[in-house]
Amino acid sequence: MTPAVRLGDKIRMTREDRGLDLISVSKLTRIPLKYLEALENGQYSKLPEAKAHRLAYVREVAKIFQLSPVDCTEQFENEFGLADANLSHPRRGVRLFPFASISIFVRNFAAFAMVIVFAGYLIWQVRGILQPPQLAIFSPIEGLVATSAHTVIEGETEKESRLTINGAEVMVNEEGRFSAQIDLSAGVNTIQISATKKHGKTSTITRHIVVKLPAGHEPLTLKNN
Repeated sequence: MTPAVRLGDKIRMTREDRGLDLISVSKLTRIPLKYLEALENGQYSKLPEAKAHRLAYVREVAKIFQLSPVDCTEQFENEFGLADANLSHPRRGVRLFPFASISIFVRNFAAFAMVIVFAGYLIWQVRGILQPPQLAIFSPIEGLVATSAHTVIEGETEKESRLTINGAEVMVNEEGRFSAQIDLSAGVNTIQISATKKHGKTSTITRHIVVKLPAGHEPLTLKNN
């Protein structure tokens, strides 16, 4: 055989010398019969579009007939003008690449987002345990001067907290609000309002109320002081 012989003719003549038909070669190489016919007839445009797939067919045929795979693939590229073509995998065309990249990006982003959400949840839980409960007193104001023997303590805390006023427990409603009337005595009254979480953290607010009773009134005994 001379170098002037086309690759397809070279393959066909080698096959005939071996006494093989195209069907037998197709079974040996697992290359579809139509592609073997196209290769021998020089109808390269009928081969698969992917260059890597075409070259794989040429190398497989060359190995079956004990020809040089390197020489055969080089001749195939020269005859078909594929020397400058981009190499692509037979099962992964260029069109699929962006979608594969997007899929990997979305999967990694979703995993990263789940880690961030989980970490944020843990931080929120730990913070809720370590921080004392919120406590706000709406009335009375600090330093109030009263002429009555009673006052109403109103405020708001976290609904799951235990609330006490001068040590006496006070009920908290579903919204965390509370209201309780306490007795006062003449002079300066110190009132301590405390909210305690189930984990033991406590918030305390102190109010001082000065009671000035009208002349002739008996001093009152402080019940919650």
